[in-house]
Amino acid sequence: MRPRILQKGEKYYKKWGLEFPSDEPGKEPNYNYGCTYEEQIKRRKSRMKLDTIKLSFSALKAFSRSPAHFAYYKKRKFKGSAPMRRGKLTHELVLEPEKEVLVIDVATRANKQFKEAVEQYGEDGVFTRKEYNEAKNLAAAVMNHPLANKLINEATSKEEHIHFDLDGVKFHGFADIIGHDYIADLKITDNEPKKFQRWVLDNLYHMQLALYSHAVFNSEAKIKHYLITCDPNAPYGVIVYELTAEVMEDGFNRARLEVSMFKDWYRSWDGESTPKSYDYSEPLDSPMTLELPTWYR
Repeated sequence: MRPRILQKGEKYYKKWGLEFPSDEPGKEPNYNYGCTYEEQIKRRKSRMKLDTIKLSFSALKAFSRSPAHFAYYKKRKFKGSAPMRRGKLTHELVLEPEKEVLVIDVATRANKQFKEAVEQYGEDGVFTRKEYNEAKNLAAAVMNHPLANKLINEATSKEEHIHFDLDGVKFHGFADIIGHDYIADLKITDNEPKKFQRWVLDNLYHMQLALYSHAVFNSEAKIKHYLITCDPNAPYGVIVYELTAEVMEDGFNRARLEVSMFKDWYRSWDGESTPKSYDYSEPLDSPMTLELPTWYR
């Protein structure tokens, strides 16, 4: 099981029992991600090519959990949950207020009228009156916050579709807010300070900002990085967090480490088989060891 906060370097591979991958010409990368020797030989013959894939932050985040989570993410049929729909609509009301949305005057998505609208227009652009009112309250709270309002209104671009490369792997994503010397992301989430620090690291929000900052500003040191957060529950408290240089460096190092490990694994995958989950770096016939964490001792 990998740690939540990682930095670049060979010692982190050794710590978790992984061979540090090499891109040296003529040297094969490490293929022992939880498969037998026979499976390794078979997968080398049908392995995937890195130039055929373009990752997103969400895809890399899924891989950070395990190869199995990445494979499921790529093959899944996506259906937005209620919090995801609320977040999406809030983003549109804040960052793309000119965008039209269809609001059906019903209480739930189970209503016949709503289902008929979805069949005609698609689920992404159709919302119930209740969903719209909730998102409208959140959007108003964000725009009423002085610093959040300033960052949004002084942005040079919003919801920009960016394409970039990191260590030989192609990426794309949507950057919420880009200013002359800053980049910001809007999050609808519980933003209590004591919880949010852990939430950022657990969900790799700092890695997401680091990826987008790399794409837009080539990771310049003078760039500021913000998370505009709004609690989805009343009274809809808004907090703007500025991430320190140390946090951003860790986010970028984590991204590079995940990309390096992804390249190593992806070359060995056949694209169809289901990889191992959290125990992918363990021998097939051995359990994982559960120890007391250092903070508990």
